Amino acid sequence: MVQLERAKRYLGRIRKIYSGVFSTSGHSKESYDDDVISFFIHCYHIRDWLIHLEEFNVTKSEIDLYIDSQNALKICADLANGSKHCKLTRTLRTERQPHIGDKEYRTEIWFSGGSGGETMQARYTISSYMEKHDVLSLAEECVRLWDEFINTINSHNK
Repeated sequence: MVQLERAKRYLGRIRKIYSGVFSTSGHSKESYDDDVISFFIHCYHIRDWLIHLEEFNVTKSEIDLYIDSQNALKICADLANGSKHCKLTRTLRTERQPHIGDKEYRTEIWFSGGSGGETMQARYTISSYMEKHDVLSLAEECVRLWDEFINTINSHNK
């Protein structure tokens, strides 16, 4: 599915950000921050694709029940909708609107043979009520859960 593959590409970007991105022209922390939020927006909207693609033969309520049964997907949903609408006015899936809390950036400068660059690593934490979640771990869990759900749907439709 196109939307799941798109979310996986953003997950790949998060992995690169965590492991370190090399640049000879500087870094944009805001671009890395945008990639993190974009992952959750695209990941949550897998829901809409599943609803609208007839090949999956699944109802909106079945998908919502699944999301509501998985803490990672509930956080993903509220984070995505909260970032899109600024403040959620509908019922939250979580106890409080999750948000990116802590951001940690590390930069190492490299020089070799008269040229140089720098590697920047970043780590993010999502605060969701009384819990804190590492962004990469949460993102990987969300993708795993969507893969599992889609595989279950596909096996029932055969």
